[in-house]
Amino acid sequence: MARGSLCISIDVELAWGIWDKPSAAYHARCAEHEEAIVRGLVALFERFEVGATWAFVGRLMELDETAARSTSWGARIWYAPALVELVRAARTPQDIGSHGYAHVYFGEAPREALRGDLAAARRVHDRHGLPFRSFVFPRNQVAHVDLLREAGVRVFRSVDHGWHMAVGRRLGKRAGRAANLADKVLPIPPAVVEPVVHATERGEIVELPSSMLLMARNGLRRAVPPASVVAKARLGLAAARRTGGTFHLWFHPSNFYYEPERQLATLAAIVEAAARMRDHGEIDIRPMSSFAHAA
Repeated sequence: MARGSLCISIDVELAWGIWDKPSAAYHARCAEHEEAIVRGLVALFERFEVGATWAFVGRLMELDETAARSTSWGARIWYAPALVELVRAARTPQDIGSHGYAHVYFGEAPREALRGDLAAARRVHDRHGLPFRSFVFPRNQVAHVDLLREAGVRVFRSVDHGWHMAVGRRLGKRAGRAANLADKVLPIPPAVVEPVVHATERGEIVELPSSMLLMARNGLRRAVPPASVVAKARLGLAAARRTGGTFHLWFHPSNFYYEPERQLATLAAIVEAAARMRDHGEIDIRPMSSFAHAA
């Protein structure tokens, strides 16, 4: 049986993540916290020698004058090539992937528009000497997988597995949100996942489902004690060790906008537990791109 693993993937989007529903409050927090959070994450991963996958919106590497003039924070929330360089310069190598060019929604946009978005994202990555193997769908709208392979992507993240996702599919978004919150409170192990190989006309591509979102600490989510989040993640790590599967943790830097120090401490406890297991030969810690060998 293969050794179990932890995979961490991070969606880096800043203001592009809500381009269709702009929020002054979100923009303010983005301007105030994003850079410090990314720096904190890089320092944490360096401390424990962990490589994560960072899926960047391509437009963060290209200055958009119109977008930059749209808020009082200007280019800071729309243009962030320094964050890409910060991640690339980490002492522990990080996996830089794509979150699309303009955070276009694959479940809604026309197929040719999606093909153009991927081509633009690939051009940006090529221009900056960045790999283009790992992909995270904006808003987790998994669709048109063949276009990813056409653009050169070899592995993509799909949605969380688990009972709470089934509730949402069957009973609607409101029930799904309640189930998701309950799932984070109850001591139920998150799902461990396996890579799935899909055949396309351009070759094979690997789907890596996710296991658990590290939720933000605003609204009702503040009712979830950090200790419960850490305990749940440790259950996921134990399940990965026991089954040989993968515990796939994911989040946005924006999930740290509320109580950032507490969130970083929560993640540190999870990463420290995983690093200890790795050092004892019990699991591996792998970025998304390492799963592409199956394709």
